[in-house]
Amino acid sequence: MTSLRNKIILAMVLIGVVLFMVIQIIIIPENEAQSEQYRLAQQSPLTHDLESILPYKNKYMGATSNLVMFNHLPLDHLKGTFQLRPDKFTIEIHYEDKSTDIEAKLFKQAMLYNSVSAFALVDNLQTIQYRFSDTTIVATRAAIQSLFGDDLASLLTKEKWRTSVQDKLRDDQFVEEGMKKLGRI
Repeated sequence: MTSLRNKIILAMVLIGVVLFMVIQIIIIPENEAQSEQYRLAQQSPLTHDLESILPYKNKYMGATSNLVMFNHLPLDHLKGTFQLRPDKFTIEIHYEDKSTDIEAKLFKQAMLYNSVSAFALVDNLQTIQYRFSDTTIVATRAAIQSLFGDDLASLLTKEKWRTSVQDKLRDDQFVEEGMKKLGRI
């Protein structure tokens, strides 16, 4: 009887050790790799996950949650501060970096992507000023609407977002034309 009990205990210990090793060697590294891959995909306007910013949908730009959305958009790794100008329906983002520190194509795509995202999510937002240490990019609702259509909020479904925003940003000519519509100070 004691021998059988010892064998059962030993078998359970071995199963526990094997399961622990499987979790530590296979499952945890796979989960970490997937998390890292998702994080990297979030940095590109072409692969960014729309679902990550939908909670920040708001009718009015005066809510501080409007600023949090920029922490979930491409270029969120850049250090910066935010300022709301509710009297002008404007959000200012002050980046410590130079715009030239960012790969040019990614920079242009991100300016357009972040702008269409913010205007689609915040109904009364009219202007976004992206202030870098070497330049300021000004995106207006009118300029973004001329590129993506008047009803930006209607784009906030996965399929429409992919076809009407992300696929357009794959076209270098569209991106160049879009950047011409944004102002510089």
